[in-house]
This record gives sequence, structure tokens and C-alpha cells, in this order.
Amino acid sequence: MSQNRKEDRAADVIVIGGGPGGYVAAMKLALNGKKTILIERDRIGGTCLNRGCIPTKALMHCSEVLETVKNSERFGVLLDSWSVDNRKADEYKNEVVRKLSGGVAWLLEKRGVQVIKGNAEFTGERQIRVTLPDGGVQELSAPAFIVATGSESLLPPIEGIDGKNVMTSTEALDVTELPDRLAIIGGGVIGLEIGSIYSRFGVEVTILEALPELLPSADREAVQALREAVGKNIRIRTGAKVKAIRDSGNEKQILYELDGRDEEITAGKVLVCVGRRPNTGALGLEKAGIAVSDRGYIRVNDCCETTVKNIYAVGDVNGKTLLAHAASAQGILVAEKICGRDAGINIDLVPGCIYTRPELAYVGKTEEALRAEGIPYRVGKFPLNANGKALSMDEPEGFVKILTGDTYNEILGAHIVGARATDLIAELSLAISAECTAEELVQTVHAHPTISEAVFEAAEIACFGQTVHVI
Repeated sequence: MSQNRKEDRAADVIVIGGGPGGYVAAMKLALNGKKTILIERDRIGGTCLNRGCIPTKALMHCSEVLETVKNSERFGVLLDSWSVDNRKADEYKNEVVRKLSGGVAWLLEKRGVQVIKGNAEFTGERQIRVTLPDGGVQELSAPAFIVATGSESLLPPIEGIDGKNVMTSTEALDVTELPDRLAIIGGGVIGLEIGSIYSRFGVEVTILEALPELLPSADREAVQALREAVGKNIRIRTGAKVKAIRDSGNEKQILYELDGRDEEITAGKVLVCVGRRPNTGALGLEKAGIAVSDRGYIRVNDCCETTVKNIYAVGDVNGKTLLAHAASAQGILVAEKICGRDAGINIDLVPGCIYTRPELAYVGKTEEALRAEGIPYRVGKFPLNANGKALSMDEPEGFVKILTGDTYNEILGAHIVGARATDLIAELSLAISAECTAEELVQTVHAHPTISEAVFEAAEIACFGQTVHVI
């Protein structure tokens, strides 16, 4: 094929990036009769589906099955022997990714979204050039654009960070060959989740976090409970500033500073997960007049519109909230706006979820934020060791904590540590969005036995200072 082929194609909207923000927006637009083109340079589904959320959760499930097998005698299940096939676990992860990625591609086709594989670059305010895998070129125009190109792993300026056996989260999701010891630089969501997976597969894991605490945006009491639980299997060092990564025979030597002292550990591999940066460098944003921040994130208003009218940016690339579900919500918001409607989505009320064991999930205000803002509040906290379903599942660690206004008992924040926390948080996200009071949660019948009963009982404590199942 010609290396200089040019072909003009018009659309109502062009979406750049096929991750959870881009493909959701594209399908929503198509469902509303808009001629939509989606451009993706790699695989449909983006980082989340192919190299992030989904493969991580598939491997998390594999590791949880292994943990259950190891403890099967406790539940009366006696096994003569068992073994681990890491390649089978990796195949399972890849199968899940293939099914979901293929499913999204099928939905896009059935809904009439034209998908073009290639690299997009703005050449003007309403034009882009797409470089195809064969070197050909297509020049496209549209009255509206959505940029949803996501983010990539950030590598800090640490000596030796580009050496052998130093991984990002992408490489860490290949579990076919695991080291005896893994050092993780960064104690955020990615570090905690991958650390949990590796530790259950028998790897000795150490997390080095430069900040004084893990997960600074979450409730301190909840984080402390999570740290104590996860810390039973993973060595965690906060306030540890990594200075260098060096070769030490067949292993890596990690030098760090802790409390003014120089420390070091050795590990077979090092995982670096200290943050992410936006994929904006090759988009030619300046040619369209699109402004970016000092860190490269696209500047947007509350409706995710950039500094150029009818050009929007959703998901990680705008830096508002680097979460897949936030990207999807923004994608729907923008698609509805382009179609002339108000989506009615509260994109500022985004739950945070950490899929360790126990899980951590939160939404709304923390106690620390309420105190800083001088807002009077009440606390309703119910321990999961008093919940029948949690005990039956042998997962009694954690609690449900609900924060309410002192006068009207409106729900201001919720923080859950424990089994199914990432599922339970949806009820409390809805409660805050709908401006429910704790009394309304108490008046809602929760099925028994379920962990959701702990939400009811925490709300009851917030309302009345007491509940039936704890003193």
C-alpha cells in the first residue's frame, strides 16, 4: 500500500483513544444517532482492560483460589496434594482479557462505530492526521472531538531504574516466572494489589513508600486497618525514599533512606509504581490550541471541555481522577452533552477501590477532611466480626464506617474495610448522591445474611448511637 495515502472521512464526533472513557463515549454517541469514529493505536479497552484493572483482578482471583486451597483443611476439605501452575494462571488472565476486549470490539461494530487503528495527531482545530500501521495516512475532520488517550507508568529519576528486572505494572502482570523476592517502589493502589497477588503466590514482598502513610486520600483509620491486615504477609516501609537500584549478582540491590538512615534490601525483581503521566506528547495539541498543565494534563472545565470549544478530554488524560470508572462517567457526560442533553452524573463523587484482602473502598468525605473544614459530624462504625456472612466466609476483618452530619444525619462519607467492600460502596455512593440520611438507610431492609447488613447497622449507630448486634 502507498505510504502516503490520504483519505478524507467526515464524522459527527471523532474519539481518540479506545479505553474505558473513549469506547463508552463512542458507543453512547452511536446509540444516539451520531456518526462516530474511534481511533485506537493499540488494543480496544485501553490500559484498564488490557494491562490494568481486568488482568490484575483475574490474577487476584487466581491468588485467592490458591489461598483458599492452602487453608482448605480449616473448612473440612482435605486435599492429598496440590501444586501451582503459574502458566495456567497467566493463561486464565489472558483469556479473561481476550473475552472482554473482543466483546467491546464486537459491541462497537454492532453499534455502528467505525474503528480505525493508528496514531492520531491534530493538524488544526477540527482536523487530525491518522498514521496507520502500514504507514498510510488518513486525514479526518469533525465538528467535535473527544480525547481519551489515557496515561502510562511514570518512572522517577532513580539511579538504575532502567536496568534489567526493573518492571512497571505492565510487566508485573506476567506471572509465568516469579522471583523469590519482590521489592515494590510505591505503596499506592497498584503496589498494594500486585504485592498481594505475588505474596499469595509465595513471593516475599517488600513495599517501599516515600510518603509517611499509604493512600493519603483515604480515611486514616481505614488505611491503618488495611495496613495491619496486608502487613501480615507483606513487609511495608513508609517514609522510605529510594535512592538507587543496583545489580548484586543475579539480584537487585535497592538502597533507600528511612528516618535519616541508609538502608538496603535485595530482591530478584523490582516493581516501580509511583504514579502515571498523561499520553499527550504525540497528539499535536498545540496545533489545535488545546492548553495543557505543567504536568502535561489537558486543561478542562467541569464538563470536561478543553480550552477549545467542542473538543473534550476524558479520563486519565485530564488528570481529574485517574480511575477507569471515572473515565467512563466522564465519557457518558460528554457524549450526552454533545447530544444536547444533561447526563446528570456527579463526576466529583467517585468511589475509590483497592482490591486487596481485605478490600478497601471509600467515597465522600474522610474524618480528616471534615475536621479540617470544621464540619460537625457523627460516626457510625460496625465491625465485620459481628456480621454473620463475613464470619461464615471466614473474612471477619474490617468494618463499615459511615460519617453523617451532626444536625440532619445526611451521609457525608463512607469507608469500608473488608470482604466485598468494593461492591458495597455503590449503595453508599448512591446514598450520598441522592442526599439520603442515615435514617433512610436504616429504614431500608437489607437481606440476611449479607455483608450489606453491616451498612444498615453502621447507619443505625450513626443515628442512635447503638445497634442490636454490638455493644
